[in-house]
Amino acid sequence: MYNASASAGAAWRALFGRVFDDAGVAIETIEHGAPLPIHDLWSRQNLCCAFMCGWPFVHANPPMQAIAAPVPAPARYGGLPRYCSEFLVREASGWTTLEDTFGHRFGWMAANSQSGFNAPRAHLARLASAQRPALFSDVVGPLGTPALSLKALREGSVDVVALDSFYLDLLRHHDPSALAGIRCLATTAWTPMPLLVAAPAVSRDVVETLRAHLLEAGERPAYAPLFAAACVQRFTAADVHAYRALEAMAEDAARRGYERIR
Repeated sequence: MYNASASAGAAWRALFGRVFDDAGVAIETIEHGAPLPIHDLWSRQNLCCAFMCGWPFVHANPPMQAIAAPVPAPARYGGLPRYCSEFLVREASGWTTLEDTFGHRFGWMAANSQSGFNAPRAHLARLASAQRPALFSDVVGPLGTPALSLKALREGSVDVVALDSFYLDLLRHHDPSALAGIRCLATTAWTPMPLLVAAPAVSRDVVETLRAHLLEAGERPAYAPLFAAACVQRFTAADVHAYRALEAMAEDAARRGYERIR
């Protein structure tokens, strides 16, 4: 989910390849990208280590095993395993506030996405009112992936989207031209970072070995360039209870009568 560009994907493969080798865990790396549905990856019984959005993590049944969460390197994350969604528009629109986009077309990414649906819905729910229950003239979705959402925005089929801040920071680091002509107008509240998970059937010993190695890797000088390329400061133990806040966001939007973005 964080293969934001070819070089970003290469950075992750290099990092995790080194982690698996050093941890002494025989894990096969597979390619699983669009148009393959990401929930197909999460449903694999032999899934040993993959990123999972916190929103589907909360709803996984049986529960996935938490391995660790990344702490993004950019300063705005404050050294914490957190992220937000950025509301993006075309610079040519001339808009400078999120309210400027009201009455235009919103594009959402996927119903099981925290950053592409749940977080922006919660943010927008607080801006809707009895006088203006529908903020946009049209709502388009699911757009599928961050890359396809950016494509829809750039090509003009939608006027505003909300995307994962860490995905966007990976683009800013690896391929800034991909965001040329795109402006961020606002951000949602910080929420717990997507985490690395293993399937329920995976050996607990494997999970604990990977967790221990990831948590100490940030202190090893040999890992510094690998972490830097992935825009990660370190990995930390995931606070699985913190992800309940994502369900609370959905419940708050529902109480406000804003179950869907409109």
